[in-house]
Amino acid sequence: MSAMQVSSSPAFYLSIIGVTVLCFISVWDELDAMGPAYGVYYYFDIFIGLTMFKKLVVLFAALPYVASFCSDWKYQYLKPVVIRTGAKRYVWSKVITCFLSGFLTVFIGVLLFCLLLLLKMPLFPSEDLENIISPLFSPLAEGAFPLLVVLAESFIFSLAAALWTVVGLAVSAFIPSHFVAVTTPVIASYILEEVTKLFPSWLNLYLLTRSADVLQQGPLISFVYFCFVFLLFAALVGCLFDYQVRRRIRNEVV
Repeated sequence: MSAMQVSSSPAFYLSIIGVTVLCFISVWDELDAMGPAYGVYYYFDIFIGLTMFKKLVVLFAALPYVASFCSDWKYQYLKPVVIRTGAKRYVWSKVITCFLSGFLTVFIGVLLFCLLLLLKMPLFPSEDLENIISPLFSPLAEGAFPLLVVLAESFIFSLAAALWTVVGLAVSAFIPSHFVAVTTPVIASYILEEVTKLFPSWLNLYLLTRSADVLQQGPLISFVYFCFVFLLFAALVGCLFDYQVRRRIRNEVV
């Protein structure tokens, strides 16, 4: 039911388009000045490195589903659903759907941006390749399928955006406001990235989002580690959402 809500919502598809348009806006000046010489990955890397536009991407990721609990609580849709399916299934269907919708919104939008650029320019420049590609995934650029570099970094970036959408969902259980639910991912991503800069590099969410080589263990182990960290954090935040929703169901919260 939750998946049907997302797939049938115009907001999901409009958000994907919004991410793609935002990618183009973020690199438009460089595109106009430099043209196709530097390749797709160069512009992709510029977009990933721009903090302001990264935060707006999180906003688009939040639009399709983050505020769904607010509607369920406001109109009391959750009561018949919980009676029929149980609180656990209701809560975790929300968490999983929120995470997947946020992930797909960003991942598809960024890939669409890269594919459109590929129609006009190569993936990588013919020269100075080592200085443009990130050290972690640079070995992939020399393989049979160099697009894996963009796919891997886009995947990690999208996982980070999906994590922040789950944070927004969890906060909506405490403050069931559509505005709070949609804006919380942007605020949380900024605050928590700044806070984790005080931690070791392998727990620095800013570096992890950018696929930095924090482990020095090669692309495969690093990729698995990135996925583990973002999925673990999303699960922990989901437990917080579970806790608060159950309190609301038991009428412990007004």
